[in-house]
Amino acid sequence: MHDNPPSSDRTNNILTGLASAEIARELEQSQIGKYHAKGGHGFAAEDANALGDKMRLRSVEATGITNGANGSDRIVDGIAIQTKYFRTPYATINAAFDDKTGLYRYQGQMLEVPSDQYDECVRLFQQKIAQGKVPGVTDPNEAKNIVRKGYITYKQARNIAQAGNVDSLLFDVRTQSITSTYMFGISFAVDFAWRIWNGDKPEEAVQGAIHSGVSVGSRTLISGVISAQALRTRMAAAGAVVVRNGVRTVASTDLGRSAVHHIASASLGKPVYGAAATNHVAKLLRTNAITSVVSLAVLTAPDVYHAAIRRDRSWSQVAKNMAVNGAGIVAGTGGWFAGAAAGAAIGSVVPGIGTAIGGIVGGVCGGIVGGVAGSTGAKMALDQCIEDDAVKMVQLLQSAIAELASDYLLSEREYAELMTEVQQTISDAWLREMYRSGSSGGADAARKQFAYRSFEDICRRIVSKRSRVALPDPDQVLNCVAHIAEAGTDAR
Repeated sequence: MHDNPPSSDRTNNILTGLASAEIARELEQSQIGKYHAKGGHGFAAEDANALGDKMRLRSVEATGITNGANGSDRIVDGIAIQTKYFRTPYATINAAFDDKTGLYRYQGQMLEVPSDQYDECVRLFQQKIAQGKVPGVTDPNEAKNIVRKGYITYKQARNIAQAGNVDSLLFDVRTQSITSTYMFGISFAVDFAWRIWNGDKPEEAVQGAIHSGVSVGSRTLISGVISAQALRTRMAAAGAVVVRNGVRTVASTDLGRSAVHHIASASLGKPVYGAAATNHVAKLLRTNAITSVVSLAVLTAPDVYHAAIRRDRSWSQVAKNMAVNGAGIVAGTGGWFAGAAAGAAIGSVVPGIGTAIGGIVGGVCGGIVGGVAGSTGAKMALDQCIEDDAVKMVQLLQSAIAELASDYLLSEREYAELMTEVQQTISDAWLREMYRSGSSGGADAARKQFAYRSFEDICRRIVSKRSRVALPDPDQVLNCVAHIAEAGTDAR
C-alpha cells in the first residue's frame, strides 16, 4: 500500500539510486564492455581469474586496462601475470611468443593459461625453454614456475563472454555479490539509525535493519546480474559511443573537465585525466543508465505482481510508486556522481584522505541525500493528485468501525477496547487483503463490508462481557413518573 511504508521499503527506495551507481562503478572496474568483441573471451578470462584471486583474499591490481604493449594484465601479491586463452594449448603458448623473433614477450611475468590446457601448456613451454626462446631461463623444469593454471577453462571463458548461459550468470552472481554485500552494510546502518530515531528498542532495530539489509542486498544482486547480462550486447557498446560525445562536450570547458576528472578518479580510486577520464565517465554513464532502468524494473516488479496477479493493489498505486521510485533512483545516482566528484576533489588535497576514500565517502553521502530528496519530493507532489490505496482503505475502515460502534451500542470503554484490537490487526498486508476483497465488483462497498465483518466477532465478544440488566419493578417506574410529573407542575 505504501502510504506509510515499512522502514525496509523506505530504505529500499532511498538506497536504490546509490545501489544503481555502485553497480555501474563495479561493472566498469571490469572489461565487460569488450566481451562482445572479437577475442572478448580473453577479456572475460582476465576478469574471471582476477575475481578468483580476490575471492581467495589476494591483493589484486588490474593493470591490463591502461598498460601498454606487453604489459601485465594484473599484479597479484606483487607478481605480474599475463593471461592467454586460445582454442588449443599450442595457440595459447604461441600467443606469448613474438612472431618475428620467436622469443617470450613477457619477461618477468607469469603466463596464465586455461585450467584444462595447463599440463600441455607446461610441456610446450618446456620445449620453448629448451629451444632458447625464453631469455634468461635455461632449465625446462622452470616452466612450472612460469606457467600459471587459470581458475577457469577455455570453454568457460567463452561462455562468460556471452549472455544467457550458466557460466556467465554464475560469474555475474559472484561479481555482484561484492556490491550487494556492500549495500547490505549501508542499508543496515541507515535503517538501524532510522528505527532508533523513531523510538524502536535496540533489539527490534537490529532485527528490522537485518531484514532491510537483506532486502536491499538481494535486489542489488538481482539488478547487478541483469545489468551485467545486458552489457554483453552490442547495443550497450553503441550506447557508450553516443554518451562519449556528450561527455566530450562537457569536458571542453574548464569546469566540466574538472568534474569529469574527479568523477573518473572517484570511480577508479586513482587520479585519471584526459581522454582516459572522458572514456571512463562515458562508459560509467552508459552503464548507470542501464542499471537505473533495471533497478527500477526490479523495484517495481512486486507492485506489478500485486496489481496483476493478487489484485490487492491498484494500477494507479503502481504508477505512483514507480514515479516515486524513479525519482529516487535518478536523484540518488545524480547525488552519487556529485558527491563522488566533490569527495574526490576534497580527498585529493586533504592529507590522510586521498582520492579513493574521498570519492567513496562522497558518493555514499551524495547517493543517500539524493535518494531521500528525490523520493520524498516526488511523493509529496504526487500525493496532491493520486491518493494512496492505504489512505482509501483506512477511510473505509473508519466508516466500518463507526457503523459497528453504532450497531452494537458500544460505550466509550468498549469502543476503546475495539480500537485496541483494530490497531493490533491492521498491517500493510491486511490493508492489501481488504483492497483485494473489492476487486471482483462492488469495490468500496465490498471493502467496507470486509472491514465490518473482520471486527464484528470482536464486537460480539466485547458486548458478551456486559453484565445482565434486569428491568425495574412496574411500581417503581410509576413512582418515578409521578415524581417527574410533580416536579414539572411545581416548576410552573
